[in-house]
Amino acid sequence: MDAFLDPHPGWIAVGGPDHLTYAAGVALLAVLLVTRREQVREHAVAVRRALVVVVVAQQLTLYGFYAATGWDAAESLPLHISRVSALLGLVYLLTGSRRVMDVLFYLGLWAWASFCYPQNVQPVTNILGWSFFVNHAVTLLLPALAWVTTGWRPSRPALWRAFGWFLVYVAAAVAANLVTGGNYFYQREKPVLPFLAQPWFLLASVAATLALFWVGYAVARLVQRASSPTPSGVRR
Repeated sequence: MDAFLDPHPGWIAVGGPDHLTYAAGVALLAVLLVTRREQVREHAVAVRRALVVVVVAQQLTLYGFYAATGWDAAESLPLHISRVSALLGLVYLLTGSRRVMDVLFYLGLWAWASFCYPQNVQPVTNILGWSFFVNHAVTLLLPALAWVTTGWRPSRPALWRAFGWFLVYVAAAVAANLVTGGNYFYQREKPVLPFLAQPWFLLASVAATLALFWVGYAVARLVQRASSPTPSGVRR
């Protein structure tokens, strides 16, 4: 129990057992969503309501834990991009807004980076580790849920709208870092290219985000084409 509630349990290793456990958990949920998509589509309202409960519980757990163990504005503000995505996910679940999903899909692409190269992530034996898992699993799978249940698809105009909102987010994160000494959007403790000074690291981060958005859009288009039924008599 002490390890589970430890506010400073240390970080997991890339490719270590905790990392693989998180990845396996998301993969299992993705397989269930795809293989049971007809049932998910049939009970879409119930699924969304259940996910609202899950996301609200995760948010209350995360910020309640911070409040109980000592609130630190340098770490505890909802300005990590994964936390912004989780809040957007909650708004989508409550409203069903496609415009919200447009932004969530593109911002949520950073969650893939977190899973491939986790930084400052707690182990599975810690409450913050489970908060990380729930946050990222929901962020990663909600676009697939919208795809399956509503026919939503990412678009180029939505990409540029999402990038505009991303620039607003970056401005808020950088301002918060200046005020609190925080590391929001990893602009102080750089996970890659640590030799690159500011503002070049920030500009590189913005350019990488735009590239990530285009890669995500391209992959989504490939999936859409692969999953679209082929008319009879027509060869692909």
